[in-house]
This record gives sequence, C-alpha cells and structure tokens, in this order.
Amino acid sequence: MNEVQKRLNDFISYLGMSVSQFEQSIGVGNAFVKNTNERMRNSSKNLIATRYPELNMDWLMKGKGEMLKPISNTLNSYGNNSANSINGNASVTNNNTVERTKIPFYEDISTIGGTNSMMANEVDSYHVEYIDAGDWFGDATSAIRHYGDSMVEYPSGSILALKRVKDNNLLIWGRNYCIETSEFRITKRLQDGGDEFIFAYSSNTETYPDGTLVHSPIKIPKSSIRHIDMVLGCVTKEYSNSIM
Repeated sequence: MNEVQKRLNDFISYLGMSVSQFEQSIGVGNAFVKNTNERMRNSSKNLIATRYPELNMDWLMKGKGEMLKPISNTLNSYGNNSANSINGNASVTNNNTVERTKIPFYEDISTIGGTNSMMANEVDSYHVEYIDAGDWFGDATSAIRHYGDSMVEYPSGSILALKRVKDNNLLIWGRNYCIETSEFRITKRLQDGGDEFIFAYSSNTETYPDGTLVHSPIKIPKSSIRHIDMVLGCVTKEYSNSIM
C-alpha cells in the first residue's frame, strides 16, 4: 500500500465509512481507493475536495500538515452566539473580529439509545455542516444526533459533542462514549469487560414489573469496534426562531 492510499484509508476510517461507501459518495468506481497513488488525476482530487471540504488535500497527497483543515468563521466580536451551535476555539484578530474553529456536524448520522432497537441509522450519505458554541467543547472533533431514552442525561433529538478516542486502551471506565461497530452505533456508559469485551450500560434504570432492566447491559466484542468517541456534552434547542 503506497503512502497516499494509506492516508486515504485513514481518512475513510475517520469518517466511519467502508471503502465502497466512500467511493460511492464521491462518484467513482469500486477500484478507486485500491488503485490510488500520488499520480491521482486532478478531476479525482476535485471530487474528493468538493465532497469533503474538511480534508486537507496537501496532507492526503504529500503528507503535509494535519488530516483536517481548520474550519473557521469570522464573527463580529460583539455578536450573539447561536442557541443551537456547538464548539469554538476563539481568537481575536486585529480588526476586532473573533475567529472561531468549527467542528463537523454529521446530520445524516445518529446514535441510538432506545428500547426497541440497538441499530443506528444506515449511513447512505454524509451531509456535513459546521457548528460552533463558544468555548463549551474546545476539544470536540465532531457532533451527531442522539435518539432514544436509555441515557437520561441526553434528551432524544439532542446533539452530542464528541471527541474521537485515538487509543482505546486509554478509555476512562464509567464515562459515556459513543461506540460504533460494524452493526450499530450506540451511546452508553462503558465498563471494562476484560481482554475481549467491553460492557455498555444505560443510565436509565427503568425496570419491567418482574424487576428486569428495560435497558439491559450490552457485551460488545472489542474485535467488532470500529470507533469510540467520548461524549463531551450535549446541546438541545428549546425553541426555533428565524435566526440560525
């Protein structure tokens, strides 16, 4: 595997996609990733850059810089923060504006915490917008929707601010994480299950009349885990107005 192909696969892994899903998302053939190299056509580069503007193409093609570009938005330093926005590392510039770093919000992707199904939505597309919420979640790397009632601290429909865990050996047991396998994506409180498993618990301790938990603990094989993201917090929107 050449270096460009390796970096492209790292980015696909970061997105949580399969190679075929990525190829479909940019409109290329099934062998594109397998055959990619430093001689990639400009037309192919443009397809990737247009579909995934957060990707640093210099990093992809030359290994320069970081994988993700800093996405910033210049706001009036006296302006109001949006009520339904997430994250922000702010710095003041010479012209009295504030530069805020935004994080990608994957509206098409969600995490589940419910009674009837562990299955998160099928990922058919990745609609990305960038959102900002002051200095609340400075370490966040992404945001997604959360649905269901198994985690009482996160209302169904709220937005979770997430930080990607790069080393699964450094998980903090008892903290809430969004964990994705090849079959489902859920948000739970994680506990150590030994060398081969992780236990995922719900904070909703509701029971059936016989005393059985409605939201039973889940035993997840470590070998099935694709990504784990720490939940930094959530944002809910109380009402809508014309200013977004």
